[in-house]
Amino acid sequence: MKIITIDFETYYDKEFSLSKITTEEYIRDPRFEVVGVGVKVNDERAVFFSGTHEDTRDFLLSYDWHNAVAVAHNAMFDAAILSWIFGIRPNMWCDTLSLARAIDGLHVSSSLKACAERHNLGAKGEEVIQAMGKRRLDFSEEELIRYAAYCRNDCDLTWELLNVYLSKISALELQVINLTIKMFSEPVLELDLPLLEQHLEEVRDRKAELLAACEADPETLNSNPKFAELLRALGVEPPMKISPTTGKETYALAKNDEGLKELLEHEDERVQAVVAARLGTKST
Repeated sequence: MKIITIDFETYYDKEFSLSKITTEEYIRDPRFEVVGVGVKVNDERAVFFSGTHEDTRDFLLSYDWHNAVAVAHNAMFDAAILSWIFGIRPNMWCDTLSLARAIDGLHVSSSLKACAERHNLGAKGEEVIQAMGKRRLDFSEEELIRYAAYCRNDCDLTWELLNVYLSKISALELQVINLTIKMFSEPVLELDLPLLEQHLEEVRDRKAELLAACEADPETLNSNPKFAELLRALGVEPPMKISPTTGKETYALAKNDEGLKELLEHEDERVQAVVAARLGTKST
């Protein structure tokens, strides 16, 4: 199985960056833009691509991700972009940032720059600093060439780090890293449908029993005075409000009244049941 190292370069500015918001907020924000991406297959020369969203996706789809282990430094970032923006989900992920934390320890920096220097792999460039506030089309040809070299170097450093760490980590820990990255970039919520359907029936039956015990018929549920009396019979004083029409105090029993909705959380489940029934049947 091939190993594909990947590194995305994206738009950022003083107010819009990973230091200001979470990874998910950053990637899902309308301001997000991929400036370019570096890809390195095994130990081959890294390739940089910069183009429109469609062209970048076509470039990425030219690689066989389904039969590859994808590698990145801070893979949650690159995996999320690959999955959420381009709809690509590699067979497996490995994160050199996670490897660095596990092997080098948490007492030292795990940035790509620090890791590369610590293991004598070479220097990480600083072109990303000059890229602040620049959209893809803002780069001159010369600037983009320098940025491409910077990105390819990041891919090379990440590949070299992988080879430093790989022999020092167990297969089980690699699988944990993979699952951790995928749970973030490819979240799946699995529901036990039979159990939920059973619970729904139990809730419906319980509410029906409570409504019957409270004698909450449709006429009572749809009448403000009668519903107010029902609440009082259950030991609850009906919520009140000032009518915008008359300026006088009246019952706050409309479906949008906060006082009524708050009773859905009442400690007496009989009160919860009759309020839920009113909200479900009241048309106005």
